[in-house]
Parts: sequence; structure tokens; C-alpha cells
Amino acid sequence: MFLANYSDGLTDLDLRKMVSRFRNENRVGGFVCVRPPLSYHVVAFRDGEQIESIQPISESGPLINGGYFIFREAIFDYLGEGEDLVGDAFQRLLVKQLLMGYRHEGFWASMDTFKDQQVLEQLHAQSEAPWELWKRNPGA
Repeated sequence: MFLANYSDGLTDLDLRKMVSRFRNENRVGGFVCVRPPLSYHVVAFRDGEQIESIQPISESGPLINGGYFIFREAIFDYLGEGEDLVGDAFQRLLVKQLLMGYRHEGFWASMDTFKDQQVLEQLHAQSEAPWELWKRNPGA
């Protein structure tokens, strides 16, 4: 098994728990599923233009790929040269039920925009950086 990451994000994910769960699964690949930390609201309609509900996407919306992965070497059997991991290999794994989604309800934030960077830098400056696990559990 090996871990991979393609996220410009920070998280308080406990990798040991994810690895342990993956070891017990008969899967080739897995990834962290998180709620997007967005301020948008999901709107549900009823009968034409009648609004049924409005809920924050961060509480009720879909889970997204958090960019943290775990694989067995067999992943390379599902990924051809020049192909995309999610668009190609993951689709093949889905058909064979060999892909694990690891739900993470803790802290996760991407740093894709200048605004994201400012928010994360502010958390760090205030010593409220949830991703700094080594400060909470030294030696763990």
C-alpha cells in the first residue's frame, strides 16, 4: 500500500485510521471524502418555482474528493499511460466495486485561491490551525 496526495489543502485527517480501514477492505484504491467548506446554499424546489428548502452546502450538500488517496500496487493495472486517475482508473474501479470512500467530518480546507490562503494564514497566526496535529499529539 502507499499514500498519495494531489490536494493544495490542509486537514486534521488521522491517516492511521484511514490506513487501518483500508487494510481491512478488499479494495484497490480509496480517497478521503469531505464536505466542501463553501458558503453557498443548496436550494430544493417543489412544484415549479416553489422553494422547498434552503440549506448550507457545507452541512447538507454532496461530499467531494478531498485529494488524499490510498492505493494498492494494483492501481497501476487500472491506469493506462496518459490517463486520468479519477476520470479513467476510478471509473474502472467503481465498476468492479474496488474503490473505497473514507468519510472525513473533521477539518479540511483547500488553498486554491488568495482568499483561501488568507483564511488559513489567519488561523495559523491565531494558533488555531487544526491541521497542526503534531502540536496536539507530540510523538504520535
